[in-house]
Amino acid sequence: MKLISDILNDLMDDQLSLTVAMVKTKVLASRIDHGELLNWVNAELKGYPDRDSLPPYRITSGVIVGDMLKQGNMITDFPLPIPDLGVELDKKIRLFRLTDNLTTLERFLKNDKGNAYLTALFPDHILRVLEGPMKNVNGPSFQLLRAGVKVPLHFVNQVLAEVKDKLLEFILALDKQFGINTEINDLKNKQSIINQIMSTTIHNNGDGNVINTGEKTTVTANITINKGNKQVLERTLSENKVAEEDIQELLLVIDEEPPKDQKFGVKVNTWMGKMYAKALSGGWEISAGAAGSILAQAIMKYYGLV
Repeated sequence: MKLISDILNDLMDDQLSLTVAMVKTKVLASRIDHGELLNWVNAELKGYPDRDSLPPYRITSGVIVGDMLKQGNMITDFPLPIPDLGVELDKKIRLFRLTDNLTTLERFLKNDKGNAYLTALFPDHILRVLEGPMKNVNGPSFQLLRAGVKVPLHFVNQVLAEVKDKLLEFILALDKQFGINTEINDLKNKQSIINQIMSTTIHNNGDGNVINTGEKTTVTANITINKGNKQVLERTLSENKVAEEDIQELLLVIDEEPPKDQKFGVKVNTWMGKMYAKALSGGWEISAGAAGSILAQAIMKYYGLV
């Protein structure tokens, strides 16, 4: 069937949008009356209707950040030291779910200016749950204005690569099973075989692709660092599995730019961003969500901000 050959050619052309091959796959699914394939293609092309319908490859774990009013100062996009919610709830609240359609995802990457992030904002009732304990610590004037889960934009690239690989595996399996010259009616009569091919290619998630959801997390529950004490800061980070070279990199720059209006300097923020990326990619043996809490608490206490 020429349509199968066309889809293969489109997938091998890195200059083409993935949407092109998916649209042709939609035509294929419609012609062979395969509802399950059509549902998957439609969800990728139109976006997933709700978070519960998302496949595992569109879910990851991120860092909780927020905008707050503290002692009259506005602090934006800051990693939040959130209260103890219990292991399961803590893991759940850090999940980032990507529901957008393929065209939107490709547009995200096209407009990327470097070091970009995506943030999924929490609804108001979650905001209030997080704000209560933080208000107890920071005083009655404290306000948590907004909060959400933040992930690096490279997660989008990972999702697109996963979709492309699944579609390629599916089409190659069709080609191997039925041959490039198979007819529409032949495929219509082989629904059970196609179902099995879908199960082993498109729906095969292995051990799952939810990254850093807490299995490797070791968190220091109460971080005690006296202002300006580099020795204790170094020990605290080491206890939480931060690599020695990363610790030394922070110690070199942490005093170069003192915090201003409760905000860290550019070099410290750059270092923190690097560590979040390590946690998300598995390069740091701790979840990305826990990383945000540990780094924020440790550095804020070193600076004497809390």
